[in-house]
Amino acid sequence: MVDSVKYGAKYSPSQTLFSVASEHAQKMELCLFSPDEKEEQRIPMEKDGDVWIASVNKIKPGQKYGYRAHGEYNPDEGLFFNPHKLAMDPYALEVSSTFKHWRAEDLSVENDADTASIMPKAVVVDKEAIFDKKKYPYFSQHPNFKIGNNIIYETHIKNFSHLNAHIPMDKRGRLLALSDDWTIDYLQQLGINNIELMPITPTCPGRQIPETEGRCDSWGYNPYCFFAVDPRYGNLQDMVEVINKLHQNGIKVTIDAVLNHTGEHAARGYWNRALSFKLLDSPNYYRPNGHKKADYMNTTGCHNNFNLDSKFGHQLLHDYINHMHSLGFDGIRWDLAGDNALNQYGQFQDNGAFIQELKYATNKLKMEMYVEPWSAMGGNYTGRFSSLVPGVKEWSDKRRDFTADFFSARENMVGEFGRQVSGSAISDQIKRETAMVGTAFTHDGFSLVGAFKYHKDTTDNGEQGRDGSADHYAKSYDEEELYRRSATAAAMNILSKGIPLMRNGDERSYASPNNNPYCIDDHTVWLQWKNMNDHEKKLFKQICRLNALRRSHPIFTDLSLFNGKENPENGVKDITWLRPDGNEMTVAEWTYPYNKTGAYMLNGASTPNRDADDDFLIMVSGDNYHTINYKLPTPPSGGKWQLLLDTSEGEFSKNVRQFEAGSEYALKPYSFVILTKKKSKVRINQKLLSAMVAKHQASRK
Repeated sequence: MVDSVKYGAKYSPSQTLFSVASEHAQKMELCLFSPDEKEEQRIPMEKDGDVWIASVNKIKPGQKYGYRAHGEYNPDEGLFFNPHKLAMDPYALEVSSTFKHWRAEDLSVENDADTASIMPKAVVVDKEAIFDKKKYPYFSQHPNFKIGNNIIYETHIKNFSHLNAHIPMDKRGRLLALSDDWTIDYLQQLGINNIELMPITPTCPGRQIPETEGRCDSWGYNPYCFFAVDPRYGNLQDMVEVINKLHQNGIKVTIDAVLNHTGEHAARGYWNRALSFKLLDSPNYYRPNGHKKADYMNTTGCHNNFNLDSKFGHQLLHDYINHMHSLGFDGIRWDLAGDNALNQYGQFQDNGAFIQELKYATNKLKMEMYVEPWSAMGGNYTGRFSSLVPGVKEWSDKRRDFTADFFSARENMVGEFGRQVSGSAISDQIKRETAMVGTAFTHDGFSLVGAFKYHKDTTDNGEQGRDGSADHYAKSYDEEELYRRSATAAAMNILSKGIPLMRNGDERSYASPNNNPYCIDDHTVWLQWKNMNDHEKKLFKQICRLNALRRSHPIFTDLSLFNGKENPENGVKDITWLRPDGNEMTVAEWTYPYNKTGAYMLNGASTPNRDADDDFLIMVSGDNYHTINYKLPTPPSGGKWQLLLDTSEGEFSKNVRQFEAGSEYALKPYSFVILTKKKSKVRINQKLLSAMVAKHQASRK
């Protein structure tokens, strides 16, 4: 097989080659450990340019190892060499254990305590055995459908399956739960075709985790090694098996990548830790704070910024993308991508390493790239990534805020309603399509039902409620009201333009007052696989139907729509924004502060390069109190409208209920209504037909 990475431990039965990059080290030792880690053998490495290498004969997969880097300790020059500290291989493909001792003072780079006894070890693996295409024929065969057809399911590995009695005990809470037949059936029933895994790489508690019993880095956003799988979830071979099974069943897999910072935190002081990059070559892995080499730049809020523009950082980024591609991943979601694109002075780089590698991944590897287009400490670069790299899709914080605000009776929201529906908030100017990922409800905030059920309470985090975003829309709703608001918000996110993303558990009405449980690993965050009550069943069935509706109609999945132009086939715009009297909205009405409802008609004949789709009329209410009567326009293809869904009534309509053009429909408070006109076998453009008849009659005269 073609090796996807430059450094690390490259195994063969006769000889294993170890290589690690360090420009500034004066000496490097490879440290081999016995299975019980009580014995350590140190082997001097030879330097070849900026790379240190060592070849060891006939070691076996499973061999534990690490590095000790010798050199100058000079913080003023950004040098933190300390051979008393065992360094994790940045390219390790497997690690021996989940990190548990981050708060041990021995891990500070400023003392001489040896850390071999508390550091996880890198582990040698046989990549040929892992990437076995005879055993796993589908992991490199990517499901063949366009990015606009994706329905993404953001999934925390443990929280998803830990309590699921349908899955064998030895798989629960681990990667292999995703390849179980029960899980595959469940995802297909739900209509999911892209599963996005929250971080699975080895992580450590970090300074953010309060010193409270039972707290850990549950979410995994504190990495110290980028290429391996955290042992609490499994290993690399498990990952290949999972991707193989998901691909076999037509489901894409996306990985959440955290390359903006590491768990080593500060360069010096109380929160500094010496785990890997800092020990091996700090100047080539971390951005200095301007001209201050002794301190790290900190736009991430984690006391360091990983330097993707250095020669080693850029190489690691390139190798990481290739590694994920070789595993079979279809896409990568980049956490705090805004921080990835900054230089050491906090300025966005249009042609920095990160932008270059996004282009490489989308153009050369044909991977799907999703970015969180902001920095943790203030910079928001929404629209910048998609304008620089065609094909990149951006998470939308506005989708989240809009969904909460519109359905909580906040004023001046109708303009944002239009932008969310049409996807015009973020656009790919070269491909002429929306670049928005609809992230109304994700791990980082309230769940779908929790948004309308709870006020924030994050005291369990040990931070006395200082963390987590504030809310202003939860009230004491009864079960029916809670269902209707949740159902309406879900429908809005799934059918609006862009790529819908849903958080695991939303379909089962998971809800908690803790909207930032990043350090919680207990029953309060694990998905409960209990029997659902009637309202929960209604929401589950509705989400399944909405996902199926979206996937079966190109008018919802074609990201090049909408441009508001008339279709030459029937003279109707691809999208028409409607007032309650059935006429088209005027410019002034978009700014009317008390308008809490919106309606739009979709012309099925507008889908390019396809057979004409059905026509749709959608009406949405964010009004808490009033029923608004909407006069129904004539469908673009003529005929009558048929009701598909009214969330004020419950599930999708089981009976055929038709409505004449010109009749009125009562849009009830906080509800979502879908009407459709099935496409005709032959659509007739009456204007064009009349013109042709007139021309024919004139020619006969």
